[in-house]
Amino acid sequence: MSVRLSVSNIAWQQNELEDHLKLLVELGCDGIELAPSCIWKEPVQVSDDEVEGLKELILRYNLVIPAFHALLFTRPDLYIFGKESIRQQAVIYLKKLIRLAGMLSVKVLVYGSPASRRVAEKSYDRCYEIALGVFKELGVEAERHNVIFCIEPLGPSENDFIQTAEDGYQIVRDVDNPHFGLHLDVKAMIDNGEDFDAVFQRYGAMLRHFHVSDPGLAPPGSTSLDHSLIGKALSCSLYDGFVSIEMRRGFGDTKKIIRDAVAYVRKSYFLD
Repeated sequence: MSVRLSVSNIAWQQNELEDHLKLLVELGCDGIELAPSCIWKEPVQVSDDEVEGLKELILRYNLVIPAFHALLFTRPDLYIFGKESIRQQAVIYLKKLIRLAGMLSVKVLVYGSPASRRVAEKSYDRCYEIALGVFKELGVEAERHNVIFCIEPLGPSENDFIQTAEDGYQIVRDVDNPHFGLHLDVKAMIDNGEDFDAVFQRYGAMLRHFHVSDPGLAPPGSTSLDHSLIGKALSCSLYDGFVSIEMRRGFGDTKKIIRDAVAYVRKSYFLD
């Protein structure tokens, strides 16, 4: 397994980007994952010059952007299982983010956004049918911009549509486009009570991105969760992508927290 390490920018304040790019380089990280709304107030409205400026800044530090996540953070009004008009707005918005990702040479977009895919009282089968149409359309757009749009299974505490790794695999298989892929997340797998060894053995080869955090988006290693067991299971799979630390702010000095998290994740996941 040859994996690389990145940290999401949700770990620090928007105006602290360059300081944290320097820190990631100092810590030997390979990339910075972006929640676009932590860079721009409304990502799809930024100018080409702003996009080019960000790309140049990150390249200056010899980092890459492996993924976008928190895709609909600025648009809680968008969802895919309601009115057709709102669903089309959601698709248009996500296509704009796909285009933005392509401009920044981002390879993966992680679609979690649980509020936008809530089944609630609707028929799950009908929602699945709708989702297939949406994801097939987004897969075509992703192919156009040479990115991979990924579904993120989320556990029952967050979401009621596509919860497990098996659910994610099924919809990736049914969309049947190499530009629509599977992303997995430690906290969601814990929420689902999944067997990491079994999941990585079964789906590691098709996995396109991977998030590491403790429950509640706490820093890895800050709770009782032992990531070394997860790292060992992942290392035995065929996964060959980024291990990306996804943790929110609010746990203390961000630079110290990031230093500790990177050290812990290296010890737990980079076993070669």
